[in-house]
Amino acid sequence: MRKYFVVAIVAALATFVYAQPSIQQGTRELSIEGGYDFEGPLGRTVVLDVGYGVFTSDAIELGGVLGYASDDDATTWKLGGFAEYHFDLAIMSVPYVGLRVEFVDYDVDTAFQYGPRAGIKHFLTDSVAIDIAVQYTIADTDRFNNDGIWEDTDLSLVFGMRAMF
Repeated sequence: MRKYFVVAIVAALATFVYAQPSIQQGTRELSIEGGYDFEGPLGRTVVLDVGYGVFTSDAIELGGVLGYASDDDATTWKLGGFAEYHFDLAIMSVPYVGLRVEFVDYDVDTAFQYGPRAGIKHFLTDSVAIDIAVQYTIADTDRFNNDGIWEDTDLSLVFGMRAMF
């Protein structure tokens, strides 16, 4: 077990030395991200989003997202757009802030939701990054069931992979 831990640490540190993020105007990005919500109505909600974006400048990315969520009781589909601003710190971890706007269709109704997001993309290679973000979502109706209470806001932690080309 200790051997695997040492190998993982060395591999992570190696990315700080060799990989250079390929974020510049014209770069395209494909993303897949998801999460698992332990506060859903049945105690479990699986979330999966796929996105595509284009860097319109060296720091600004605009794109779209298609998402799916299921909690064994209801299925949710969403379609939306996003904008992200990236802070170039000349290291392998690139922090960003963003905004998402989405139209959501769930089993009983539809909704509009939006919210800010902040995260870090850590580059493993020049064009592949892991992503972790905190997202705050505001809906136009009480659509988030958190521990049995219906609310119009939700705070979530999102994990994903990003590929630039």
